Amino acid sequence: MRAGDLLGAAVRGITGNLTRSILTMVMIVIGVGSVITLVAVGNGASKQVNDQIAALGASAITVSPGFSATGPGTQLELEDAAAIRSSLVASSVARVAPQVSAERRVVAGSRSVSLSVVGTTEDYFTITNALIAQGRPLAASDALGGGEVTVLDARSAAALFPAGDAVGQTVLVGSAPFRVVGVLAEGGAAQQVFGSGRTIYAPIDRVRSSVTGYGPLSALTVGAVSPNAVDQAAAEVRTVLARQHGSVDGGGAFDISTPNQLRSALGGSAASLNGMLAGVAAISLLVGGIGVTNVMLLTVRERTREIGIRKALGARPFSIAGQFMIEATALSIIGGLLGVAAAFIVTRTPINGIPPVIEPATVGLAAGLSIGIGIVFGTYPAVRASRMDPVQALRVGV
Repeated sequence: MRAGDLLGAAVRGITGNLTRSILTMVMIVIGVGSVITLVAVGNGASKQVNDQIAALGASAITVSPGFSATGPGTQLELEDAAAIRSSLVASSVARVAPQVSAERRVVAGSRSVSLSVVGTTEDYFTITNALIAQGRPLAASDALGGGEVTVLDARSAAALFPAGDAVGQTVLVGSAPFRVVGVLAEGGAAQQVFGSGRTIYAPIDRVRSSVTGYGPLSALTVGAVSPNAVDQAAAEVRTVLARQHGSVDGGGAFDISTPNQLRSALGGSAASLNGMLAGVAAISLLVGGIGVTNVMLLTVRERTREIGIRKALGARPFSIAGQFMIEATALSIIGGLLGVAAAFIVTRTPINGIPPVIEPATVGLAAGLSIGIGIVFGTYPAVRASRMDPVQALRVGV
């Protein structure tokens, strides 16, 4: 039987029971679409994490007080920032920004919102690559003028000044007034570091004197001279802190995190998430393959007499098997293409706040799997049809 005849017979077999063929393709569509969509969500989550880390600054290092088995570890002091800034050992360090922070009610007119109040220096905005949407960031001259100024992040500005006129307004933190001189762009450093994205910044001396008191620092943000020098700078900071606190391992009493460490830790989590999502999607694809097998077995059963007639007229087993293999593969290919199209439509909008990212390799893998399903899961019904005894087959329905 020629290839054209086999193809024509396969088309007639598919269209002969169109409803069943459509339902079979729907199972493939769901499987392929699930694989692409779920993997795209995993890729989108990974990209979102990397973008958030990049928003902190590629050269930013965060130093936090550590914890021991008995409680809080060694505290950070303002002198630690000065020691790192002036030490000859820390040659890979470009800037150091100390921070103190506290949760406080902030009042603007008739509005009162609970926000994180962070006291820091102008270097913080440079280290973290903070983008200013309105006004300006903190400046060194602000401390000389009394430090009664503040910079709001985008969400704090929206909560306190919904009309968008924050710059130039005054807010009260407790009884201390602060004049707003700038607003950060949405998704800035505050949202990434402090989580809530509802943070206001003011000069550290002013915040310590009127909000937090003169206790230990909450953290240090250190800027390396370049992204390639981050690990070296972190090691130098640890050495300086060890000397500053009078012990060989004093630097080990602090948590020092770098963008590379965050990427490594979160990258492993993202890989696990991708694997889990791909596994769930693969199960859907497997179910679709089993559906193809069931449908093709039913098709063979219903067309037993046709198979017997064709074999009685001299059709070879290869031709019989080929026809059913073509039918199964065609259903899988069409279903796979529709699944790819469905995935592209679904992933045009964010899913649970995550913009999906479709990679060509994922599309190719899913399309290849759909073809493989037609071949693998269509083989058994095709072989079974080719091995039928024509005499027994002709007796069916008699």
